[in-house]
Amino acid sequence: MNIVTIIVFVVVAIAIAALLVVATKSFGQTARQSVAPAPTLPQRPAPIVTDFHVQGDTARAVFSVPLGDAPAGEHLSELLSASAIEYVRTRKADGLPLDGVHHIEVSAMRGDDPEVVCTVDLPGAGELPDPRLNVLVELEHDPIAHVASVVADTTVSTSTPDSKTLDPVSEFIELSGPTDAHLRSIGLDPSEMELKDLVIGLLRVGGYEVTVGRSGFSVGSDDKASIYGLQRGGQNTVLVIYPHVVGTYPELDEKILSEFAVGVAQINPDVAILVTDKYSPYAMYEREKRDKRLVFITRERLQAFVDSFGIS
Repeated sequence: MNIVTIIVFVVVAIAIAALLVVATKSFGQTARQSVAPAPTLPQRPAPIVTDFHVQGDTARAVFSVPLGDAPAGEHLSELLSASAIEYVRTRKADGLPLDGVHHIEVSAMRGDDPEVVCTVDLPGAGELPDPRLNVLVELEHDPIAHVASVVADTTVSTSTPDSKTLDPVSEFIELSGPTDAHLRSIGLDPSEMELKDLVIGLLRVGGYEVTVGRSGFSVGSDDKASIYGLQRGGQNTVLVIYPHVVGTYPELDEKILSEFAVGVAQINPDVAILVTDKYSPYAMYEREKRDKRLVFITRERLQAFVDSFGIS
C-alpha cells in the first residue's frame, strides 16, 4: 500500500467518523424532541364526587354541587356529564370492570338530597366518549392579562353613593350560564355568594393557583381585607379583597388605597389587584396612572371584571 492510498484511506475514515457523530447528535435531538412533553394548559378544578357505584347497566355519580332553587341549566348539565365521564375513565384505569355498563347517571345536590341532572348514554358497553377538553380544560385566555381593559373602560365611571346601604354582590352581579355552572361545580351557590366567594371562585375556575396570605403585606387595621397570592404562567400577582360592611361608608377610603400602594412598592409583584364592592374615590385613577401594576376593581367595575373571564 503506497503513501497516497494510506492518506486517502485516513481521509475517508475521518469523514465517515464525522458523519457518524453528526448523525448521532441529530438522532439524539430528534429523539428528545419526540419525547418532550407537550405543553399543558391549566386545568379547571374538577367537581367533587361524593358517591359512586355501578348498578346493572348504569354507573351512578353524585357530585357535591349545589343546584340551589332553580333547575339545572344546560351548561351545568354539560359540565357535570363531561366530568362524570372523566371520573369513570379514572376508575376504569384503576381496574373497575365496565363490560356491561351502557349509561352514566349524573346527580348533583338539591339541598341535602341528590337529584339526577342528566344521563350519558355510552357509545358501546364500557366504551367511553372522548374527553370534552373545551369544557374541562382552561383555554389560553388569561383574565388577569385582560383586566387592563376593565381599567381602561371610560364608560365605567365613578358613581356618587347616596346611601350606606348597598345591594349584596349576589343581587347586582349578573352571571352568564357557563359562569354560573362553573362556580356551582366547585361548590359555590351564586345566589348566596359574597364578594370573596365570587372573586376566588372565578380565579380558581380560571386556572389560578390561589394561596392565602402574603408575608409582609397588610391593608387596613380592621381585619376586613383578605390577602392572597396568585400564580399562573409564571406571573406573580397579589390580590386584596376588601368587602363593604353594612353601615359603613360605601366609598373606599383613600387611606386603604395608600396602604395598598405602599405594600405593593415594598414587595414588588408583577401585578397587584384590589377588589371591593365599595364605590371608587377619585384618587384611585391618579394612583393607577402613577403605577401601572395597580389595578382597582371597585363596585363600578365588578361586572366588567366578571365578564372579562370569558368563561364558556
